[in-house]
Amino acid sequence: MSKTLEKGINILTLFTEEKPSWRLDELANVTDIPKPTLHRFLKTFTDLGVLKRPYVQSGSQLVLSDHYLLGNKLIELGAIASNSIEIRSLAMPYMKMLQQKFDLAVQLIMIDETDGLYIEKIESLKPVLLYTRVGRRAPLYAGACSRIILSFQSEEKINNVLQKPRKKYASGTPVTDKDIYEHIEFGKTNGYAYSVSELEEGTVSIAVPIFGSNREVEYSISIAGIESLLPKEKIDIFLEGLWSTAASISAELGYSMPYPYGL
Repeated sequence: MSKTLEKGINILTLFTEEKPSWRLDELANVTDIPKPTLHRFLKTFTDLGVLKRPYVQSGSQLVLSDHYLLGNKLIELGAIASNSIEIRSLAMPYMKMLQQKFDLAVQLIMIDETDGLYIEKIESLKPVLLYTRVGRRAPLYAGACSRIILSFQSEEKINNVLQKPRKKYASGTPVTDKDIYEHIEFGKTNGYAYSVSELEEGTVSIAVPIFGSNREVEYSISIAGIESLLPKEKIDIFLEGLWSTAASISAELGYSMPYPYGL
């Protein structure tokens, strides 16, 4: 780890329940970091929303306090981490059953801004080279796992995704507006996405949406393998198992409506 990054992380770990706010001079005393360097750290963290300086009353005016507190960005990241941990523990038993049923890799993904983030994966007993691994990202337009989530997003979110530069990861990656919109409409209408050679050449993925208590789609689940194991003409064999699994996980997350596909 770089020394600069390590110093920055060490500064943040000093903010605790017992000591939630710090002044510059206090931090300088306990870290032995020169005040000019420490000030640059604090300014960067404040600009990023990782730390904040609240306003306080001074006479008849509001002025910035000389105390630093943890910022809203960390609350946001903490909520994402908490949700990720919760759904991983909820989904794992169902993912294991799905893997045992088909002996294919099973993947769990969540939306993160304009990307899909892989947060859990169970390998097949006959593992094959896949693009995915826990912690890896893919843009929401590429790969079945990401795109089925995109299919259920608002028009504004879809536009945000399409405004970003697009990358051709493999021969099947859709990169034109027309192709991506066709995939999006197909996913919402049919309740699944099917991808061939979109993130890794020669691999196939089938993904279905997971609905949350707010009826929004922030997660998906998929099975993946080589093309000969997941031919499109036999997709119905896999869809019922995927939809049943997604319905169970959705119910665990508080989705109270009947799962809208296949059941």
